[in-house]
Amino acid sequence: MRKIIYILSIMLFTTAHAYNMEDFEFYTEACKRNDYVSCSHLAIIYEENIIVKQDMKKAFNLYSKACGGDYAFACHNVAVTYSKSNNQALKDIALKFYDKACDGGYTESCIHLGRLHRDSHTLNRDYKKAKEYFAKACEGNNRLGCKEERILEESGY
Repeated sequence: MRKIIYILSIMLFTTAHAYNMEDFEFYTEACKRNDYVSCSHLAIIYEENIIVKQDMKKAFNLYSKACGGDYAFACHNVAVTYSKSNNQALKDIALKFYDKACDGGYTESCIHLGRLHRDSHTLNRDYKKAKEYFAKACEGNNRLGCKEERILEESGY
């Protein structure tokens, strides 16, 4: 019985994130009408080489459009792209997008910013600011944010 439940849960998980051509067409049209969640889904399709040929530039542009509509998940993905650069100016831009995503409620960005301020060799370490970002993630029900905040508190910050 356990095996059957396990197999069914795997099947459910793998099909829950599957996109098809109908989805692609729907998201394309919805994105044209500034449905920013749809733009983000479309970006995932381009980014992950699903249905259409992988096109990272197109994915980035779609995430950027969705971020412009204040969709926090998309802002996080724009930040991730900028942060992969070796150019420090682009890494600085990434911080602004992580901040926008965090302010928009995407707690993974809050944790990323907290860790940057706590651990960074390029930013001035700022444990107080790190704790604020972890607290914000915790307020958004991110358990890791709560844990990180508690660790800093126990360390006297």
